[in-house]
Amino acid sequence: MALEQQVNIPKGGPVLDPDLPQRRLALVAEAAERLLAADDPARMVDELFALIQTELRLDVFFNYRLEENRLLLEAHGGLTPEEAVAGAELELGQAVCGCAARDRQRFHVTGVQKSDDPLVAFVRQVGLDAYACTPLLHGDTLIGTLGFGRRWADRFTDDELRFLHTLCHFVELAKYRFMVEQKLRTGFEQRNRLLSELNHRVRNALQLAVSVVRLEAASARGEAFLNALNRAVERIEVIASAHRPIYASEDFSIVNIFDLLGAVGEAATDQKLTVTGARDVNLPIEQGVALALLVHTALAESSAANEPATVEVVRGHARRGRRLS
Repeated sequence: MALEQQVNIPKGGPVLDPDLPQRRLALVAEAAERLLAADDPARMVDELFALIQTELRLDVFFNYRLEENRLLLEAHGGLTPEEAVAGAELELGQAVCGCAARDRQRFHVTGVQKSDDPLVAFVRQVGLDAYACTPLLHGDTLIGTLGFGRRWADRFTDDELRFLHTLCHFVELAKYRFMVEQKLRTGFEQRNRLLSELNHRVRNALQLAVSVVRLEAASARGEAFLNALNRAVERIEVIASAHRPIYASEDFSIVNIFDLLGAVGEAATDQKLTVTGARDVNLPIEQGVALALLVHTALAESSAANEPATVEVVRGHARRGRRLS
């Protein structure tokens, strides 16, 4: 059989290299350290191959990444450019790596050069006589495959296979970390783009409202009507200034009171507002806008009385006195 789930090598006999277990353990430790600190998924497997190639006398490696039910060659070593192009993409179930990915099982291919099995055609064409392929699985999530090959021998020993499977486990952990980090980065980037666009559109809409009201105020007749329009302009401007901390919140349903009042104070032209107290108190968005308008009204009263304005944020309620404190 050219394809084996497991190879049985006779055990026992003299240990030819007494330093082998300690050396392999040191390699596992160094490989794990490098993989878990890596920041590039393709280069990290290149470096792993360079680290273990001499020890295991490896000639070739293939690292495929799963993408939309197909395998793409993400990293490789020991191949000519033409061979890399020929193996650049596999369907699930195609060749040894495709079978390992489809069946989610490890495969050890032996005696390749003597086999006419079409599944081993590619590894036979690149001159390999032994090939071990491991699916990279994190729980139920298939990430890809990683395989190593030899041209000088027709199989790997059981100890060598266990060693390679251990290293593949660390590769799987590192690649899964890359996947999670990429999803987080993509989510943050999309969120920031959305908030930037939302911020821009809200500002434009509110500025348009201010301009329309100011235009009406310019042609208004009657002091009462004119005062009403001017108050409307001021309150729209308060909402415009207050929306920034609302959309800066991690939870879009709430707004930080301290930041909200700070924005209202920045928008005030006739009266400076000092905000003190708790910095971690939040309100639902609707209540936050209402609070901004209420504080704006109180600022107008304080300005008319020519008194300093302060607001203290207290958990559970807002404490307000003659000085807005």
